[in-house]
Amino acid sequence: MEELIDKTNNLINEIDKISQVKRIKELNKEISEDKELSDLIHTYQINQDENLKRRILDNKLFKEYKVNETDINLLIMDINSRLKSINGKKGCQ
Repeated sequence: MEELIDKTNNLINEIDKISQVKRIKELNKEISEDKELSDLIHTYQINQDENLKRRILDNKLFKEYKVNETDINLLIMDINSRLKSINGKKGCQ
């Protein structure tokens, strides 16, 4: 069990080194520090107005965030697929 925990921690450390993961962490900080964008997002969460949505989606930081988010989601899907194939081969013991 300890070996599995170590390997999981190693995987997490490797994922943290991926450029998209590093960049999305930076973008999270930048977005939270961008008062205008943060206010737009907060207001949109309360009042889902299409004009607000368009303004958010047109924001350069938000666009870059979404690109990186998509890349990370694809990576997650790939990891899940590989884990399923590994799990399927060994079965439960």
